[in-house]
Amino acid sequence: MEKKKVEIVLGGSGHEITRSKFTCEELDKVRKYCNENDTDMDSVLTNELEEVLENKGSWYDCDDEGHFMGANLSCKLYVTIGDDEYEFETKDANVEFTSEDYPDLDGGILVSFITWEKGTLDTCEFEIEGDFDISKLTLVVSQIETSDSVYEIIKEMSYDGESLIGEGFSDTTGKAFEIEMDSCDEDED
Repeated sequence: MEKKKVEIVLGGSGHEITRSKFTCEELDKVRKYCNENDTDMDSVLTNELEEVLENKGSWYDCDDEGHFMGANLSCKLYVTIGDDEYEFETKDANVEFTSEDYPDLDGGILVSFITWEKGTLDTCEFEIEGDFDISKLTLVVSQIETSDSVYEIIKEMSYDGESLIGEGFSDTTGKAFEIEMDSCDEDED
C-alpha cells in the first residue's frame, strides 16, 4: 500500500507561559525600583527585570517552575493530505489531560508570565498507510495552574500511537501579555 504524506497545522490561539519562584525580598526590590523610577510592576517585570534582579534575566528566562508553549483547545486542526485539505476542531481528536499543579514553593511567591499568541502554533508532517482518521489523533493537553487561572495548552500529539514531532510556534503574533502572582503577606497591610 502506498504511503500518504500528512501535514497537520495547529492554527489559532495559544500561549507561552513561564512560572518562577520569587522571594518577597526580590519583589520588594522591584517595588522599590518602581517607586524610584515612577513605573509599574508589570512594566518592570516584563521589560526591565534583568536590570533590577540580575539573577533572574528576562521574563522568558524565569522558568524554574515550568516553561510551557502550545496551542489552546480553541485552535483549529488543518490537515493536508496530498491536494486535499480538511479542517477539524480539537474535540474531533482524542484529548488526554495532564496537570501542572501549582508548585509547592516553600515560602516563595509564584510569578507567572503569560503571552497570548495567535497564528501557526505547531506544524508536523508524517506518513500513513490508508486513509486519515481523525479519531487516531491524540492531543495531550497540559493544564497549567497559575495563581489566578488554569490554562490548557496542547503539549504533544500522536497519531495511531506514534508520537508526532512538531516545529512549535513558527508564525505567531503576540496579542496580549499578563503577569499573575500572589502577594507577599506584607502587601496585604
